[in-house]
Amino acid sequence: MDTRSKSFERRWFCLFLFMYVFVMIPFPFFFNTDYVAGWLGVPVFIYGWIIHGVVVVALIMLFAHQCLKRPEYQDFEDQDDLAENNGELNHE
Repeated sequence: MDTRSKSFERRWFCLFLFMYVFVMIPFPFFFNTDYVAGWLGVPVFIYGWIIHGVVVVALIMLFAHQCLKRPEYQDFEDQDDLAENNGELNHE
């Protein structure tokens, strides 16, 4: 792997590590022992967890999209196509 790919992996590792550490900090919108009513009477920390979960899922989707555009994943598709084409030639 070259330096650019290491920086890509390092950047995403740090981002996901930050999201993990951020959710562990006892902010009142993630952890609250007292009932603090939010919209429609739902506790505020429920909304905090929902928003954090949506952000993490969006980051995972962005990470997957960026990974699939990387050249190391494109090489596997080319090799699979070659293997399928060679297999068809051998069967005929």
